[in-house]
Amino acid sequence: MSLATLAPMLDILRLRGGPQNLPSDHGVLVFWMGASIVSGILVAAPLHGFPASVFLSALDLALLYLFVLTVLGLQGLTGRWLQTYTAMVGVSALLGLVMSGLLWLFPPDFEAEQVSPAGMVAYLALVVWLLLVFGHILQQALNLGSRMTGVAIALGFLILSSVVTQFALGIASA
Repeated sequence: MSLATLAPMLDILRLRGGPQNLPSDHGVLVFWMGASIVSGILVAAPLHGFPASVFLSALDLALLYLFVLTVLGLQGLTGRWLQTYTAMVGVSALLGLVMSGLLWLFPPDFEAEQVSPAGMVAYLALVVWLLLVFGHILQQALNLGSRMTGVAIALGFLILSSVVTQFALGIASA
């Protein structure tokens, strides 16, 4: 059932589809949330360990949920939360899998805090793609006139998520 949403999710990743192309179904959301947690663990576990990576993945899902509800609520479009949140979670899951592959291809030196130039370019390209896709999803969900407005809103979320994550890591390591 939920694997049937892979094609529309890939269309969203290629900026050809939108959240409206996904079913408004809680089972589909749970599937993509599970996939997002798995991909989050694959990305974060090498640096933070398994327990912290599970916590960070769950924290990211919670922040994204609050963000989606807030931006849709500000526009009076809360009825779109399930498809919008599912799209953003699914995109995060799929791009997280790509990131885990990039981390394997271009492993950073965590102790020296260094990344190869090729790795840095690949990581940066993936973050830019995430912003573009999130901006695309938000443009359609919020009926924005410009995708770049959606990208700016997505950038705000990414900054907020990074700050909260770093704060949570600081508390966990203290």
